[in-house]
Amino acid sequence: MRRILLLPLLLLIGAGLSWAETLSVTVSGHRRDPLSAHKVGSAHYIGAKQAARLYGAQVYWYPVSGRVQMSLRGKPLLFLVESKTARLNGQEVRLEAPVIVRGSQAMVPLSFFLSEEFASWSGFETSFNPRTRLVAVDHESSIGPLRWFSYKGYTRVVLELSQKLRYNVAPRGVGGLELSIPFGALEGPEEAKIADGIVDSVILKPGSKAAVLSVKTAGAQVRWKIQELERPRRVVIDFSSDGVQASAPNPPREASDYKPETSMEGLSTAASPTAAKGRRRIVIDAGHGGKDSGATGRRGVQEKDINLLAAQELAALLNEEGHFDVLMTRNDDTFIPLAERSRLANEFGADLFISVHCNASRSSGDTGYEVYFLSEKASDPEAERPAEFENSVLKLEDHAPQDGQASILLGELSKTENINAASELAALIARSLSRRVALFNRGVKQAAFYVLRGTHAPSILVEMAYLTHRQDERKLESRKFRRKIVDGVYAGLVEYSKRQGWFANSEGEAHGQAAAGRH
Repeated sequence: MRRILLLPLLLLIGAGLSWAETLSVTVSGHRRDPLSAHKVGSAHYIGAKQAARLYGAQVYWYPVSGRVQMSLRGKPLLFLVESKTARLNGQEVRLEAPVIVRGSQAMVPLSFFLSEEFASWSGFETSFNPRTRLVAVDHESSIGPLRWFSYKGYTRVVLELSQKLRYNVAPRGVGGLELSIPFGALEGPEEAKIADGIVDSVILKPGSKAAVLSVKTAGAQVRWKIQELERPRRVVIDFSSDGVQASAPNPPREASDYKPETSMEGLSTAASPTAAKGRRRIVIDAGHGGKDSGATGRRGVQEKDINLLAAQELAALLNEEGHFDVLMTRNDDTFIPLAERSRLANEFGADLFISVHCNASRSSGDTGYEVYFLSEKASDPEAERPAEFENSVLKLEDHAPQDGQASILLGELSKTENINAASELAALIARSLSRRVALFNRGVKQAAFYVLRGTHAPSILVEMAYLTHRQDERKLESRKFRRKIVDGVYAGLVEYSKRQGWFANSEGEAHGQAAAGRH
């Protein structure tokens, strides 16, 4: 009897133990029917028929021969049961694990649908978060994102392009420009009203034969210069008024050159390896980390992970545009005490301190972003709740400061001028976000966030969105959404810098080095 009972178990072990689970699915940010998946060892599998429905393909399953054929817009894809290879348009592609059969259905490793080869074949980019069990599918775009920033004396428009695309540039209208990209693919049109006295508006729209970027300027006095940068490949167009020298202190740097400076001790203003003459210093603080996970979303998304991704993206943009030196308080999943974050900023000689967070609420209906600056008393009862949650991390610290020490820090270090400057910066960032992010603007608020107390610089805290709101949670997992948040924060920083006169004495190197001409 014991042998009879053990036989099925031994067969399962030999074939690889598997169990069923359900995966959530979004397509272009919209929820779709969940997928029934299997997990064998560390590999997740989804049914070939389910995959075909998800991507709009046709599928043919031949159980006797073990062949699975897919077709999408006339392009073939072939799998074989128990094989670790597939054929895409006649080319062999390796799989992480072999195709299997469960419940009379052919199952394909999910990792295959995440690959660059499948994205190129299907026209869809797919990602999977194993902790939240979310499969996110987006139309693959060879263009974008589109970004714009208004500096002192000039406006910069940036458009990312895949390596294979060519483009043509021509003047249009009075001082305007049109950039045509044959065979360029984008998810949908983008339009922005800039109206900064140099550029009036930008429109990026798809076409039957080419995608087109149209820039309408403020008049005939506006001139433009264009350059192309790599890693990622992007077209950078600077617009300036006739006879006005653009005032960028440094040319934009390659994004791949960015190595965020992070140090736990011994960092000083004089010896800082990231310091560059004439550039202001910005500290980016990714909230929580390590044993402090922060808020948790309804699907299990952890705040510390989203904060780090957004902080890294913001630091990369700050570095890429070349106007600031950047320090991150953490660049990995490390627990950093709140007082240590302030110490790092002070030893770096920070001009600004920005802490990046996600919000949470007992109400699943709360949504939107908000920007905070320091105050001993919260501006309203709702503003007090996030501060209490963020400050609760003090309980995890080995040597948490006493309330009396915190009050001393507030009195000595949080000077009136820094709080006033932080108020202005917070307002500019909130306004900039409202122009870029389709999310409810909950406004600028004040609260006693401990992480803002000990910094010798204007300090703000950005709550990007609510992890406890289902749609906000999905958006926060999207790199495209986080890029819009990052662009909004950066644009607010630039406007604040202009008002402070930080760009006033620069020589306009970036604009001067941009190559004039038409491609």
